[in-house]
Amino acid sequence: MHLSRRSRLSAVSAAAAALAIPALIGIGVGTALAAENPGIAPGWEPQSRAIAALGADPIMIPAPAATPARSPFILSQPKEVQPFPIILNHLVQEYVDAFLNRPDSLEDGFARSRPYLPQMVRVLRSYGVPDDLIFLAFAESEFTRRGKGPWQFNKATAQKYGLHVNHWVDERRDPILSTRAAAEYLADLHDAAGSDWRIAIVGWNGGDLAIDRYWSLRGDNFARFMSRLPRRTRTLLARFMAVDFIAHNAAAYGIGDVDYDAPPSYGHVEVRGGTRLSTIARSQHTTIYRLRELNPAILHDRVPPYAHNYQIRVPLIDTASSS
Repeated sequence: MHLSRRSRLSAVSAAAAALAIPALIGIGVGTALAAENPGIAPGWEPQSRAIAALGADPIMIPAPAATPARSPFILSQPKEVQPFPIILNHLVQEYVDAFLNRPDSLEDGFARSRPYLPQMVRVLRSYGVPDDLIFLAFAESEFTRRGKGPWQFNKATAQKYGLHVNHWVDERRDPILSTRAAAEYLADLHDAAGSDWRIAIVGWNGGDLAIDRYWSLRGDNFARFMSRLPRRTRTLLARFMAVDFIAHNAAAYGIGDVDYDAPPSYGHVEVRGGTRLSTIARSQHTTIYRLRELNPAILHDRVPPYAHNYQIRVPLIDTASSS
């Protein structure tokens, strides 16, 4: 498996290196089907063109009041990685409605991800993981920096994929490091699932053995797939697709613009192991609060003392904020 995955990653990395970093763009759902399907009434829109690729009948929903705008949340898709097929069935629509009934919570999650999302998506691409799966982190945790972090790794899986979880740091909380672990884990699950991303997410939620248990659900019959899953996995998939759908149409649903195409508001410096955050804050003309915000993996008042050198994020001088 590892040799096969490395070969695949090498091909994806080589292709990605040949491309300029694309601007963050949205993929609206406002493409009318009326011209192709005269029976579709005006004023109704499909949830996703991905349904056509599945060969399933589109589920029609009322169009948002505004025409869906190009979303700031979605990065353009490289040709080497197919997008995750998003279906808006009744269960997913329930979660869309639930998220939109408390938009501040979802918008806060998008805002927390803003400094990191472009790099996180680049990490996913380097492992051949679809961009859309970035929203699995929102479905898991609404992009929290606390507890088990955005991807909600348990300790054993986190350590298996190279994250440090100890007295000094919990790298599950670091958006970039945890995304690298998530991408590798998802790539492994994808291989084990016979290149079926839905079954890979079943394995993500239910463990590696769940892939064997639900192997027969592979394919395009989404209704059958969802009906056979345990409730916990069904809920995660529905939440994930709901967040993805909202993000693709953020402006239309009143979530508001967030400029993910802006340059990072932080840089990196290397410090000696055991250096106090207060010392770093003084030297970088910032605050301990801001350092903790940018480095959520650090659990105490200093970087890990066992590290010879430790790379830490610091705000750029003109964007430093006070607590």
